[in-house]
Amino acid sequence: MDNSRKKSLNVLMLPWLAHGHANRYLELGKRLTQQLDNLSIHFCSTPIILESIRDNLHRLSTVTIPLSQPPPQTRINLIELHLPESAGLPPHLHTTKHLPSHLNPILSRAFAQSEETFAQILETVKPDLVIFDIFQPWAAKQAHQRNIPAVVYIGCTVAMSWYAHSYFSPGKEFPFSEISQTKDNRSEKKGSAGDEQNYRRIIETVILSLKLADFVITRSFREIESKYIDYFSTLLGKEVVPTGPLIPDIGSVSPGDYQEAEEVMHWLNQRQMRSVVFVSFGSECFMPYKEMEQLAHGLELSGACFIWVARFPKIKQKSEEGDCEETNEISAKALLHGLVERVGRERGLVVTSWAPQRKILVHPNLGTFLTHCGWSSVIEGMHAGIPLLALPMDWDQPMNAQLIVNLGVGVQISQRGLGNFTGKDVAASIKQILSSEIGDNVRKNAQDLGELIRTRKDDEIRILSDKILGLVSNVQAA
Repeated sequence: MDNSRKKSLNVLMLPWLAHGHANRYLELGKRLTQQLDNLSIHFCSTPIILESIRDNLHRLSTVTIPLSQPPPQTRINLIELHLPESAGLPPHLHTTKHLPSHLNPILSRAFAQSEETFAQILETVKPDLVIFDIFQPWAAKQAHQRNIPAVVYIGCTVAMSWYAHSYFSPGKEFPFSEISQTKDNRSEKKGSAGDEQNYRRIIETVILSLKLADFVITRSFREIESKYIDYFSTLLGKEVVPTGPLIPDIGSVSPGDYQEAEEVMHWLNQRQMRSVVFVSFGSECFMPYKEMEQLAHGLELSGACFIWVARFPKIKQKSEEGDCEETNEISAKALLHGLVERVGRERGLVVTSWAPQRKILVHPNLGTFLTHCGWSSVIEGMHAGIPLLALPMDWDQPMNAQLIVNLGVGVQISQRGLGNFTGKDVAASIKQILSSEIGDNVRKNAQDLGELIRTRKDDEIRILSDKILGLVSNVQAA
């Protein structure tokens, strides 16, 4: 056996402070420890993020350790990263979940200011490898200063290849015409100098992270993104290694959510096969009231049954029109209540906290998944073999939506700029995907892709494991 597979290997993971990112990193950590029995993962994040990670670890042995103590030899350890105190950003908001958009820059600055704390963690843990996220190039810098290799782990490749192309080849057309991005396809579509400067700053941070990485890991697979993976690798001049879809086990529901999950599934069990629209925009995308109004109108017009998971920020702010978000939330909840009252509970179910998304997606009574096209939602929908209704809201989501349409596994709801859609647009797309020949073709394509994903082997994780072992060995031998 290769000696590199016998010697203990310690990997430190530092995801961005979003639960979608953290869960993706956790699933990668699980798969790597299954592939390499000499590997220990040290999962580093804020205490509020680690609360949810601890709940998700199930049967794995875990421990939270203070910075002053060396990590014990467990397979996945949780290491707390405490951000500096910041006005208006208490510790329970050291995550993007339920965080209003105006606090995102404050959270980003606080995270960047934790660089020295992260450096102390590196000195304590002394990892053989750091796996870091796209918004913290300083993590790679600190690792390289200690002769520790660092690789960046991203989600979708199609959007990242577009962003890299726009940075390295400004003014040139993206070589894949089915994918496009304009100011009208970003939340910063107003075009003000502040918006554009913020957009460029974030892109430059991402590009710097990619430049500093020894190689790139992507949560993707060649059946859906082969040409984008290859082009992205060419642009960066370094290897891009896919992980495969990395779909977690359907999992158990935490005790606090069990009753609500049972109620949702009981409602779904009573509907007809392939008749229900599942509407969910993830845990960190909050739809403005005016858009919720149009979406509600569209669901009502469609005549379809639906489950709508609606979430709201924990802290309120004033909108650009001067309205308080708390007032908007009250209005939105009244809107949702009125919708269910009009259509009847037999047709509509609204959930304002949590729903068992994985279980819903694989239920035979589900007809389509109306999604904002966050990458985790896209992958989970593809894995379930369910037709997707794309209503992108921000950043990479419009390009993810274009990929869905190009693969033939979904339909995009018409928008005239992000957020500018009508109830009629929503209703037309729902009817198309549930009861038309186009919808039948999309369903077949989705089912075929889902079957392919579910039956494929985990070859990518084996290849990635070998790449990690090779990188660490080469650095240590140099």
